[in-house]
Order: sequence, then structure tokens, then C-alpha cells
Amino acid sequence: EDRRLYLYGGIGSVDYDIFGEESITAWLIEQIMMFNRVDKNTPPHEREPIRLYINSPGGDLVEGTALISAMELSKTPIYTINVGQWCSMAFLIGIAGSKRLSLPNATFLMHDGTSGAFGSSNKVQDQVKFEERFEKEVVKAHVLKHSTMKGVDYDALARVELYMLPEDALERGFIDEIVTDIDDIL
Repeated sequence: EDRRLYLYGGIGSVDYDIFGEESITAWLIEQIMMFNRVDKNTPPHEREPIRLYINSPGGDLVEGTALISAMELSKTPIYTINVGQWCSMAFLIGIAGSKRLSLPNATFLMHDGTSGAFGSSNKVQDQVKFEERFEKEVVKAHVLKHSTMKGVDYDALARVELYMLPEDALERGFIDEIVTDIDDIL
């Protein structure tokens, strides 16, 4: 009811401990859709935002991109708040917010991810080709859309572990504000 959602821990396909057989991202998508249904007759600029607090080392690409799609399609604004870390997939989710905030001592990690390729050598090659295409066509476009980075800068950094402090993330346009008053995120 208070429009506060939490993404803590790894982003996996199933989290049996908390959500039975439902993943955290599936639950978050359901909540985003529910708030959009509730707000359907309210103009987007008049809707109370959803606040998504994130402290995650990242995780599954498919789960994360499903959540990003729901966030980007949401007419109800979604504020993302880095309360600890946005790493890997969590970084891509965090930058998708309509307003992006960070606590002063939070950390960020942008990188090319980790492959889960397995099987015969032909199958692994097919997976790697797809992952390379996904990185170039989807991830790069997402990062450029939600930052001030230029394509050439992204290309130069795409293969490294780019760790950032809030000031670095602000400079690159990955966040909009570093929180200086706790009331700003309550």
C-alpha cells in the first residue's frame, strides 16, 4: 500500500525461501502491474511513484530484463534507490528508474556479465553468439538510453569491471541524485 518495493540479494529465477515457487522479479512485476491498474484513470504526472529500494549483487539476465521491461512500460513513475549496491544485472535495473537516487556510500558495477554457457561446443558457441548480440543490441542501448555515456565510451568500458562510487555514477548520468537527507527516500 505504501508503494515501497525491495530488491535485496541475488536476482534468480526462483527464490523458494521467500516466494514459494515465484521469483522476486515476477513478484515485483506483479506489483508494478497492480499499481498501474490502480492508477489507470489518473494521469501519469499525478500518480504517486513506486519506490524500488535495491541492494543486489546482480543475477539472472532473463529475470532482470523482464523486470526492466515492466519498469519502462510503467506509466506510474518508478524511483530506484541504491541503498547498498547495484551490481551487474541490478545496475541495469537501477538505471531504468524514472528517478534514480543513491545513498552516499553505495557502490555500482557495470560489466559485461558472466556467461552461463554449457553443453556441446556447438551449443556453447551458439549461446556465446547470442550473448554477444544481446550485449551489443540490448544492453548497450539500455545503458546509453539511461546515461550520458556516448557509444564510444561504452565500447571502451564494456569489457571491464567498471566499479563506481555515487559521484562517478552521477557524473556518468546513471543516477540523478545522491541522497543527503533520509526523508528524501522515505
